[in-house]
Amino acid sequence: MAIRSISYVLLIAGFAMAQAPAPPDAEAPPDEPGRQVARLSILDGDAQIKRGDTGEWVAAAVNTPLMAADSLAVGSNGRAEIQFDQSNFLRIAADTEVRLWALEDRRIQIQVAHGLVTWRVLRQGSPVAEINTPMAAVQPVGQPAVRVEVAPDGSTRVTPHHGEAEVSSPRGQEQVREGNTLVVEGQAETPTSRTVAAPPSDGWDQFNDQRDGFLTRAQSPRYASPDIYGTEDLDPYGRWVNDPNYGQVWSPNVPASWAPYRAGRWVWTDYYGWTWVDDAPWGWAPFHYGSWYFRVGYGWCWFPGPRQQHYFYHPAMVAFFGVGGGVGVGFGSVGWVPLAPFEPYRPWYGRGYGGRALVVNNVTVVNNTNIYNSFRNARAFNGVTAVSVNDFRAGNYRHPVAVSQGQLTSASLVRGTPFTPTQSNLRFSDRAVSPLRVNPGAANQRFYSRSAGAPQGVAGFRGGAPQSAPARNAAPAQNDAWQRFGSPAAANPGAPARVQEQPRAAPGFGGQRFSTQPRTVAPPAPLQVAPPVVRQRQVPPPQNGGGGFGAPTRQPQMRPAPPNPGVQRGGGGPGGGGRPAGPPPRNGGAPKGNERDRGGKH
Repeated sequence: MAIRSISYVLLIAGFAMAQAPAPPDAEAPPDEPGRQVARLSILDGDAQIKRGDTGEWVAAAVNTPLMAADSLAVGSNGRAEIQFDQSNFLRIAADTEVRLWALEDRRIQIQVAHGLVTWRVLRQGSPVAEINTPMAAVQPVGQPAVRVEVAPDGSTRVTPHHGEAEVSSPRGQEQVREGNTLVVEGQAETPTSRTVAAPPSDGWDQFNDQRDGFLTRAQSPRYASPDIYGTEDLDPYGRWVNDPNYGQVWSPNVPASWAPYRAGRWVWTDYYGWTWVDDAPWGWAPFHYGSWYFRVGYGWCWFPGPRQQHYFYHPAMVAFFGVGGGVGVGFGSVGWVPLAPFEPYRPWYGRGYGGRALVVNNVTVVNNTNIYNSFRNARAFNGVTAVSVNDFRAGNYRHPVAVSQGQLTSASLVRGTPFTPTQSNLRFSDRAVSPLRVNPGAANQRFYSRSAGAPQGVAGFRGGAPQSAPARNAAPAQNDAWQRFGSPAAANPGAPARVQEQPRAAPGFGGQRFSTQPRTVAPPAPLQVAPPVVRQRQVPPPQNGGGGFGAPTRQPQMRPAPPNPGVQRGGGGPGGGGRPAGPPPRNGGAPKGNERDRGGKH
């Protein structure tokens, strides 16, 4: 439901302080896991996200946080990658629409409405993954790279390029191994399947190989806990240096005037509330894990924390404060300061806040808090950022306001910002959403699944304020394992799936059909990969004229997804972009008095 009106009232959605707030330097509450979050790690061309909490389509951006019930549609000139953790990646080709059906600690379930995806598992110890299509459920086995193609009529091709996969349908289960393609076609309730030789690699497979090579060669993951994902993209954009106080810390290649939590935007997300979405292609791990501090001679450095400890995703590692006079909220500007190493993090969501980011009426603001003395980064170079309340609510963070030391000594400390989100706060990008174009092939589409567990619930919006939203209207249970696209399953994991109403089709993206003509693939455009690309793997040639979809003697034509040079990209690998790697700048021009951080608890 879209936001139609916003009440400018003192309602803190997940940011209310406790009745007796602890001082800023008190010991932090125990860190606890929240909802599982995936990262949009690569974006080439046009892509749009259907938010699971509002049901609205918004433009996608690199580093967008994705949660259960969100959908992603990639346009005809695009491709994308979703990273779920250090092991699991979903690459999405042009003209493809997917939905995150379930996103849990030990289970990931994806629906593919149409198009082409590749599921890649790079490391062991991963959660169980399942890819649902209108005719089959695909479960990768081991550490595979599984290519899944879905035609507009629901026909499905499954090709493991590494490892193997188990494919289930209403007719049973089959194992498909590298070098083969399993074709599932016919009627959804009674499909037929056949195994043919896998076709030769094309541009899409080469893109996946190159991205795999970049990820496996990345050195940054060795310096951070395995719980922290997205560190692979740090390699081309900075260097690791030793600090006697903290050990290995990461120093980005950025201008001398750069500071964390400035180049990006605050977005309201389900459960977590205010969440930072950074513009940098590497801007995931350093803004949702660890902490920043200013080091003379190096500038701002990111400390991921001791590698042997466990960590959970956070929407941002900052403290919010208010300064100046204002109407309704009590101050005219809202500011934030990055937390330094070992400073306590106090969440504005989860347990103690209704278990989710909902409206809380018991507002407590700590007035006359000495932000300057309470937070070390408030005394660091460009450590404090503030914007007017009107700009914050309008999603405009390009015009920071100056905050003096005197204002910082008497600011009001809050857990977040004391106002409800607006429509502008729901956008991950300022790009406009493409006009809607209904895809007839997606109407009344259902998906076959081996498991019928329900995804986690979402919070809806009513009148601009986040509200507790009941599960979408469910139809009576069916005697099969079918799900409709965009509909949550039964609440009982042991019960069959429930069929629900079909949402409107994705904007602007038509189905991609499989051709019975021989496969002709144009050479892929050059991909920016660092380090150099891996050698293309060898795939056995088709045997017995196999590989055709609907015609055994012919092969399907899958159009590659060419990159767009002027689009946003995830860091380093294919689809990489942003600031080029280079020698780190010297920060000798930083103001005096910013002495080296000495570490330790404060």
